[in-house]
Amino acid sequence: MTHPPPTAPVVRRRGAGFSLIELVIAMLVMGLVMAYAMDTFSTNQEAYQVVEQVSETQQNMRAVADLIERDLRHAGFMVEAGAAACAVDNQNTSDILYVSDATAIDPGNVTGVTNAIGTGNNATGPGVHNYNGMTSTILDGVASYDTDGNGVADSDFQVGGGAIVFDRNDWTRGSACGIVTAIGGTTVTVDIEGGPLGAAAGAVDMAVVPAHRYFIDANGTLFRDGLEIARDVDDLQIAFFLDLNDDNVEQPNEIFGDGVGPDYTPGAVDMSQAREILVNLVLRTRVQDVDFTDGQFQTSFNRNAVAGNDGFRRRVHTSREMLRNLVMR
Repeated sequence: MTHPPPTAPVVRRRGAGFSLIELVIAMLVMGLVMAYAMDTFSTNQEAYQVVEQVSETQQNMRAVADLIERDLRHAGFMVEAGAAACAVDNQNTSDILYVSDATAIDPGNVTGVTNAIGTGNNATGPGVHNYNGMTSTILDGVASYDTDGNGVADSDFQVGGGAIVFDRNDWTRGSACGIVTAIGGTTVTVDIEGGPLGAAAGAVDMAVVPAHRYFIDANGTLFRDGLEIARDVDDLQIAFFLDLNDDNVEQPNEIFGDGVGPDYTPGAVDMSQAREILVNLVLRTRVQDVDFTDGQFQTSFNRNAVAGNDGFRRRVHTSREMLRNLVMR
């Protein structure tokens, strides 16, 4: 009799998959990897934003500095030396800079420039003054700016721009400067910010010339002739080298407004003696960096820094511009 072969023992195998412990360990490892990756990404992103903003700040600073330096190189062009530049020297806020407007003057008409700027108004103190009695508000026979919005240029002054007032008979009286608020046929209305002129020693021959006006408002926006040219600007500080003894050697008492020499007062200095203008320009990044512990306001000339860290990164541009139109006279 034949017996059937013995039945093989049944081997029970575990089903495919992970145990709960293995799954927990895998999730923990994956979480650590993801956390590290996100931290690395966040760090790189923050670094990129810092580099991008600092680069943007530097580019804006170069563009603004180039514009200011270009205007300074033309200061005093085709106007009397006493009207080349003027400033309001502030210790608790930004300075206000006025530079004679060379773009409004045609060098081919010297007579027109000489005759057109005379004014019958002697007022140079703070406040609004109408400078009238001029032959015209067009200095050279060809208007540069459209003041009434009709598309036709009608004046060499512009509302929102600046004006420099001085005495052609006595440049030692200094100058006054202010913002142009209105323009008529033979009248320019100026709100004087820097003045008045010193006392007159003899006959007075007042004159007014158009100027570019640089001003920073409370929000850190820099304006030129009333038009916004840059934001996030902390400070604009101006100092002047006046060669008082005409020896072409810079002395400590001949730098006005730098925080070391005397402060600059426009009605107390003869701007025809100016040889150089020094400019400190401070810009900051658009947003704060909470991890940056050195975000402090910068001391600039005779304006002291505000204490404390605000998280902004800043860049400072310092330049000196020779006033060639005064030096060569």
